[in-house]
Amino acid sequence: MKGYPRWFVPALVGAMLLMLLSGALLAPTTLVLRAELTLPWRLASGARIGWAAAHAAGGFALLMLVGALWSVHMRSGWRRRRQRASGLVLGVLLLALAASAVIIYYAGDEAIGTAAAFLHLGLGLLLVLPFGWHWLRGRGSRAA
Repeated sequence: MKGYPRWFVPALVGAMLLMLLSGALLAPTTLVLRAELTLPWRLASGARIGWAAAHAAGGFALLMLVGALWSVHMRSGWRRRRQRASGLVLGVLLLALAASAVIIYYAGDEAIGTAAAFLHLGLGLLLVLPFGWHWLRGRGSRAA
């Protein structure tokens, strides 16, 4: 991507992969605690704390990287009318993920926290599709 240092794209992809991996590892515990399901596997408590910390730290890193994307990549793409639909979907999903994360941490009501946790889990899974769409279309247009 023009205007960014060489390490930026690998850091962005790495942060997104960290979020996907840590979220996938934490999902069974969310389902056990929030939906009261019985699942055959989930992380042990010590590992769960470490992965939850990695997920939170990765979320902060991802927010900083997306903020850096806003300053050049998003605004430039919007002005040039390139990939507006996939970019808008990605932006809205990332904002919703960030908002649902805050609600999970700070909701005083158990029902609201549970709803936010399920929304967060669903949005995290859903994000994979528009990200792939945006990435592949961007690489295709750059090659052409």
